[in-house]
Amino acid sequence: MDIMTQSPIIKGEWADPFILKDGEDYYLFPTKDSDGWIYEKFHVFHSKNLIDWVGPYIALDLNDVSWANTKAWAPGITKYNGKYYMYFSAEAQIGVAVSDSPMGTFVDILGRPLITKDEYDCQSIDADLFIDDDNHPYLLWGQGKCWIVPLEKDMVTFKTDPILLSDQLYENCGKDPKVFDSGVYNEGPHLQKVNGKYLLTWSNYDTRDPRYQICFATSQHIYGPYKYPEDNRVTQPSDQFFGTGHASMTQYENEWYLVYHRLIDPDQTLLRETCISKIIFEGDKPVVDVNKTISNY
Repeated sequence: MDIMTQSPIIKGEWADPFILKDGEDYYLFPTKDSDGWIYEKFHVFHSKNLIDWVGPYIALDLNDVSWANTKAWAPGITKYNGKYYMYFSAEAQIGVAVSDSPMGTFVDILGRPLITKDEYDCQSIDADLFIDDDNHPYLLWGQGKCWIVPLEKDMVTFKTDPILLSDQLYENCGKDPKVFDSGVYNEGPHLQKVNGKYLLTWSNYDTRDPRYQICFATSQHIYGPYKYPEDNRVTQPSDQFFGTGHASMTQYENEWYLVYHRLIDPDQTLLRETCISKIIFEGDKPVVDVNKTISNY
């Protein structure tokens, strides 16, 4: 696929994109951006080729969730044993919803949060789902800290106590994990397996900061240790586009693509737009030129 433009992949103010590949179909689940980031619905877009998207369609409405009304942020979605599970952030808590279709409608499973506000000593947002080669599901999450936990087959029961991954990122660069540093890890964890290694990406700095960017680390084991080189930036510096972060990854025709958001105008607004760019691997390092995006307009 040629990199054609500098345009976002979908029109409008969308952020925190999570992409699900299901067979030959792709489903994009972003946050609907708004002033104050207060919104009550989750949407889904559908594509066959990563370029032409239809939608948005309502995937989940917080008006149908008993324990939250607003701040519908950053969903993570997976297919497991024939059903689709959405782990969604609402009012800084993480819930779980299920559907028979990736297009929804998703229905809240528990009637309560799976992870409550600040339950694990960090903001309870930014859920990510990873299914390993043995079909075992894992949940990652956290702003301020990055946690991972294996799930039972019911997709709502933790199989073990959660394991803290972000401490490894601090130790890698010789910093104290007890002293929060958004330049090391802030939010938006995402896990993939590439060439037999676990590839962990995340956003550092604050999403309102023009320095917001994607970084990476790799490991031979899902729980680490995760290591990275001194320069572990994925979204490369740009003179034109800023705040390139909160990403997920997918493959199309055996090539990897990064789905991320960027600030529309960092001098005037905190609103964001969603883009897709090709990933070039330099050894284990994923590199993304944010000046080159795919789009049909």
